[in-house]
Amino acid sequence: MNVTLRQLRVFTGVYRTRSITRAARELGITQSAASLLIQQLEAQLGVKLFDRSTRSVQPTLAADEAFAAAERMLSDAQGLSRRMRDLAQARAGRVVFLASAGTASALLPPVLAKFRTGHPDIEIDMRDVAADDLVPRLSTTDAEFAIGSVEGEFADMTIETLTSGRLSAIGRRTADFAARRSLTWDELVQLPTIAMRSETRIRMQIDQALSAQGKRLDPTYEVTLINTALAMTAQGLGLAILPATMLPPDQFPTLIATPLVRPALTRPVSLLQCQGRTLSPAAQAFVATARAVLAGRTHRHQADFAELFERGGSLSWRRGRDSNPR
Repeated sequence: MNVTLRQLRVFTGVYRTRSITRAARELGITQSAASLLIQQLEAQLGVKLFDRSTRSVQPTLAADEAFAAAERMLSDAQGLSRRMRDLAQARAGRVVFLASAGTASALLPPVLAKFRTGHPDIEIDMRDVAADDLVPRLSTTDAEFAIGSVEGEFADMTIETLTSGRLSAIGRRTADFAARRSLTWDELVQLPTIAMRSETRIRMQIDQALSAQGKRLDPTYEVTLINTALAMTAQGLGLAILPATMLPPDQFPTLIATPLVRPALTRPVSLLQCQGRTLSPAAQAFVATARAVLAGRTHRHQADFAELFERGGSLSWRRGRDSNPR
């Protein structure tokens, strides 16, 4: 038995109006088409639904029994149609994604805020994880994509750079520090510093690059979390060695980033997707928002660094391991 939604619409219309003619008019079909649909439905159900005469159409007991069920089926179908339309137009749904801890803290809050403004009914499930866990967890969980810093290429995955940050010395916004055009790694060695631990990806990149030039980083403090380094810097304990993109200005308004040179290093923040996995419309909308917001952040950082180098001149630091750039 294949009852169609069209048959149910005609049936409920005739039941309410007690008229095939009026029901057909409401549905925008001919009277003969409405009569045929009722006849087909009666044949499929094996019961008579209406007693017809030249003057009236009266529902039978079977019609009384069927009406409520037909209304529920039509309502469910309409609800499903609305739901699918909302999903297709990114007005509803759920976005599940992974983010490295530093990216989740420093870069994604403005992305989340902008997305929430434009898509208030979409549920967000952001799972902040260690950077090393991005690729394995993306392959084995229900996350649709991941955002964070990774190196190299991975089978069955696409990697798109969303933004990149210069490795910088992050310090308090004093007149002396703000006047700096840049800071070399050799100069940095003579100042109190806060670096990520040796097992982190940022530190591995730094150690590898410095080792190639016969140099070595010996920080005053080592930490595991980016926010810890920034909080310690805000207290004047030393310069944090981090990508400039990892400094959220709203959270740490007293801090600024000065690029490190000789060598100059950058770290990308990328979008990772499994090949062959189609993003939901909601996820596509979120990724589009992330691209726009993070691209704007990249442009701002580039402009900031350009301004620094246009200023000219540099400041000398007090030397010595105990000197404190305040």
